[in-house]
Amino acid sequence: MIKTILKLASVALFAISTSAAAMQLPHQGEVLETMNSGGYTYVKINEAGKDVWAAAPQTNVKKGDVIRFSEQMTMPSFTSKTLERTFTPLIFANGFNVRK
Repeated sequence: MIKTILKLASVALFAISTSAAAMQLPHQGEVLETMNSGGYTYVKINEAGKDVWAAAPQTNVKKGDVIRFSEQMTMPSFTSKTLERTFTPLIFANGFNVRK
């Protein structure tokens, strides 16, 4: 009986921690395009049918990867001087969590 209760409690705690992680990393999508420049990785993902650009410290990601991240700041328009490209808008993140 105690083993069953402990097993149920551990399943419940896992579900809670998984839900908490999902809330902390609310953005998720498949990488459609990626590039590295100036110590940052820029990715275009498809999130719920909408293309979104995000940038984080350089991370190994490739087209087709599914990533999650939380938004630290969004700029309505950001021009990367090293890429000579403007992203409208661009979400800045602390990092990308790559799901394999």
